[in-house]
Amino acid sequence: MAKRRKKKVAVVHCSGGSPLKAGIDRDGLAKDCAEILKAYPDGIADCAYGCLGGGSCVAACKLKAVSLGEDHVARIDREKCVGCGLCVKACPQHLIRLVVPENTIAPQCSNRDAGPAARKQCPNSCIACGICVKNCPAGAMSIEDNHAVINQNRCIACGMCAVKCPRGVIVDADGICTVARA
Repeated sequence: MAKRRKKKVAVVHCSGGSPLKAGIDRDGLAKDCAEILKAYPDGIADCAYGCLGGGSCVAACKLKAVSLGEDHVARIDREKCVGCGLCVKACPQHLIRLVVPENTIAPQCSNRDAGPAARKQCPNSCIACGICVKNCPAGAMSIEDNHAVINQNRCIACGMCAVKCPRGVIVDADGICTVARA
């Protein structure tokens, strides 16, 4: 009997908020993230690790499950997403990952700089304080490369990390456990 593949959905690990670097005009940028990154290897915003907003993930998604918000950050419609992974492959910043739909909790930051620098670059950045790690009853949280990461195999989607995150970086896709950003 063939093993059934478990359904997955895409999650974006960036919530935006970092201002564009001086002299960069969004209207003059390519509509392809790889092209943007090629032209600006250090990124276009103060946070070099965030969503470029070129729409490569949008173009890759055949089901229109990915869109760009007014803030030029990728958003996933979990109802439309089938977890094909095309948006994951299209993101040169590696900000989109596939998770099982039951795991609604996700950190929305991939900044790798230390807390003070990350805070200066983006008001929505993870500062690697570790409060989420200390409060996770399942031991699913860790700090890697100066930002919160969830081990999806251990996460029980209780939302404790989201509730305790002082920066509001960890969010619940269902909106149940999400706290307002500081």
